[in-house]
Amino acid sequence: MVVMEFMSNKRLCVVTAADLTMSSLIFAQLKAAQNSGYVVHGICTRGDYFGRLVSAGIKMHPVTIKRKISPLSDLRAMWQMYRYFKVEKIDIVHTHTPKCSLLGQLAAKLAGVPVIVNTVHGFYFHEYMKPAARKFYITMERIAAKCSSVILSQNPEDIQTAVELGICRPEKIKLLGNGVDLSKFDPSRFNGDFKRQMRDRLGIPQNAIVVGIIGRLVREKGFLELFEALRNIIVKKDNVWLVIIGPEEPEKPDRISGRTFQEYGIEHRTRWLGSRDVDEIPQCLACMDIYALPSWREGFPRSAIEAAAMGLPVAATNIRGCRQVVTDGLNGFLVPLRDVAALEKALNQLIEDENLRRKMGKAGFDRARAEFDEKRVCQIVIETYNNLAEV
Repeated sequence: MVVMEFMSNKRLCVVTAADLTMSSLIFAQLKAAQNSGYVVHGICTRGDYFGRLVSAGIKMHPVTIKRKISPLSDLRAMWQMYRYFKVEKIDIVHTHTPKCSLLGQLAAKLAGVPVIVNTVHGFYFHEYMKPAARKFYITMERIAAKCSSVILSQNPEDIQTAVELGICRPEKIKLLGNGVDLSKFDPSRFNGDFKRQMRDRLGIPQNAIVVGIIGRLVREKGFLELFEALRNIIVKKDNVWLVIIGPEEPEKPDRISGRTFQEYGIEHRTRWLGSRDVDEIPQCLACMDIYALPSWREGFPRSAIEAAAMGLPVAATNIRGCRQVVTDGLNGFLVPLRDVAALEKALNQLIEDENLRRKMGKAGFDRARAEFDEKRVCQIVIETYNNLAEV
């Protein structure tokens, strides 16, 4: 009771680039903060999900934060955040995603915000990036980290990377992990009738083996490798289908069209569902048999966790993040980056062996229950706020 009374006048402002990120990926953290007595503010670009956040009692302030680097727009966004933090007398700022971590933390530092927290969802730089670009993004992370009171990393590999590259001191960064709402991502919610009805709505045969992928339509998610692998598979197998969930990203330099799969001759076996509300994702996963994530870069992929929680075997690239969800040969397969032949082989093994799919799916389900509960993540976040607010 004493803690709640102490916390009731603490003002928290969470910063993300997109309202979708705030409404889906970290919404549970916002509600946990409210339940702990914090007055929760939010800053992000206004979009389709802005109203949901307002309805949830979050004091939303729209600031346009573009995904690509845009000096004038970025300076304007940083100034607007600075003014908001000052006027609202914000006590804690919590930033998410690479660009917001820099702009939001700099604005918070200049505004004199006493507590600044940043969550690393996965460093933007990686070992396959051009050296000059990699050096630039590492430098930006070092600058941002100087503003942080504490850094929460979803991925344990990123903690080691941050320390080795001198981004921050070991005592400033700690493991957060990642998780989902296991009450929503539960295959027992959906019986056979639901799966049949879902496939009927999508125009997919009941006996089909469905491979699914969820992600923004950009090359770095591995879509082109997946399309090529599926093209080779579909030529030989007449019961394999692909379901794609994700929005187009017109601002990204590596964007692809929602119809790019047509260039691979697989349009007769592909369904692109576009962007879907977070509550619809479990329903879509319920009609799939295999989940694929041949991404080039990940922090700690939520979509792979969701698929595992729904009892699906996962074929993913052997990169950080994916390695935290998939153990090769246990609950899926890990394949080399951009290796179409290896991806095709992994998918074929799962397509051809129903018992293997069932065995790996069960292993993924068990792992999700043991390691990927969103409640634990929320608890760490709130404990971090409480500890820092008491200093």
